[in-house]
Amino acid sequence: MNRRKFIASTGGIGTAAIGTAVVLSGSAAAEIGDYRFTGTSISGESDDGSLSDIRAGATNVVFQYEGLDENPGEATVELQVVHGGNAATIDEATTSVSGTSQSDVSLGEDLSGSVLDHDGLSASDFRAAEDGSVTEKNVALRLVVSVNDVSGSSETDLNVVMRNAAADAGIGGEADGEVVTEEEDEDPGDDGPVAEINAIIEDINAELANVEPVGTIEDTDDETIGALIEEIFTQVTAEIEAQAGVEYDVSTPAEAREAAEEASLPPIADALNNAANAVEEIATIADYTIDDGGDDGGDDEPVAEINSIVEDINAQLENVEPVGTIDSTDDETIGALIEEIFTQVTAEIEAQAGVEYDVSTPAEAREAAEEASLPPIADALNNAADAVEEIATIADYTIDDGGDGDDGNGEDGDSETVAEINSIVEDINAQLENVEPVGTIDSADAETIDALAEEIFTQVTAEIEAQAGVEYDVSTVEEARAAAEDATLPPIADALNNAADAVEDIRNLASQ
Repeated sequence: MNRRKFIASTGGIGTAAIGTAVVLSGSAAAEIGDYRFTGTSISGESDDGSLSDIRAGATNVVFQYEGLDENPGEATVELQVVHGGNAATIDEATTSVSGTSQSDVSLGEDLSGSVLDHDGLSASDFRAAEDGSVTEKNVALRLVVSVNDVSGSSETDLNVVMRNAAADAGIGGEADGEVVTEEEDEDPGDDGPVAEINAIIEDINAELANVEPVGTIEDTDDETIGALIEEIFTQVTAEIEAQAGVEYDVSTPAEAREAAEEASLPPIADALNNAANAVEEIATIADYTIDDGGDDGGDDEPVAEINSIVEDINAQLENVEPVGTIDSTDDETIGALIEEIFTQVTAEIEAQAGVEYDVSTPAEAREAAEEASLPPIADALNNAADAVEEIATIADYTIDDGGDGDDGNGEDGDSETVAEINSIVEDINAQLENVEPVGTIDSADAETIDALAEEIFTQVTAEIEAQAGVEYDVSTVEEARAAAEDATLPPIADALNNAADAVEDIRNLASQ
């Protein structure tokens, strides 16, 4: 199983999504989910304290809706500036949707626009008139999703700081939002690894409200990347101290994740884990080896992989104690870990939705998911099952899913393989809303597996066509991945890549 898929689909159970649902008719509701406003705290500087524009935006916008009376054709998301009790739309985008209830729908594009498009705001409102003076002004950014006659919104403050530079000060605008001054040089539009890394740095800096931003880079040599990593951890921990009064001394992703596990507040854990993720991504782009202080031997790598999965699970647990990490992969430890995962995930479901579940194996979790009354509950149960199966694979641990053991003819091995493959098929079918489900299998012989792989690609591409109106003709993993690279919408690419992952997993299982 693919861990990225587990992260992407967990989304939150019940009240875990970001934003507020607005009920307009009956039980219908629409809600803004995960998103990121860019420029929620931005600043600029010019020699006369003036500016020509203020740019703001929202990226990675996700929304959900439920209980509609009629099947919608599209949903619209607007980015608005709110000031003086009036709202002005500065950008909007429309995406195709289907079904009377959907969760975790990606808008598929970023929104951006000028704050000054609001009739009640002008550049002069933000000007710092005197040399060395500072003007600070707050407005609000709002995201609004509309599906049929139902809408929902989420809002955040936008803080703009404008400085009038002294005569001997450097001139130029800081782009994090952004404030645009007449003196700004044009962005040279750098490409390649440097640009990718600097984009990650900009994301980090967007979260630093009380400390100096992390500096961008011009090269990816080891010395530069090493210094950058040190600066990221220094500034992120300084920001945590400024906001929460808690000091952390971390210099590697491993130390940051360990500190996150002990953090007293979820936002602190998020900040530390996000810094670790950013550093690891930067190291990958720059082909830089991070010295995490380990001896690179024995059981360390599987333990780290499993603990990473545990951290992903804990990120979704808001009302119960986190699942503990492990130090070894012996059978006793893994068995106890699996039990704890199901215990805490079902406890979280009960805390958020008031529904009790008693599951202790992936098979039981998937069966409960099929009967779940709400999609987020089904997602949480299926994700727990995926995580447990992935952990068992990494640790080479055999899950007892209630079978009756070897029948004396050596057939229980094949039965386990068939069960695992059918579990993957069930995951695929959970995503098929408009076409017939893929059939399960009774054996794992080559002919059966070939026919199953063909059926998976046929039904997944048919579902894509039903939802998005785009036809694909793929029959192999390679063709599916190539089509995903050229897909126009992220959900289509995800569906094609997930189908390819599933077929690869099935073939690997059948060949064992």
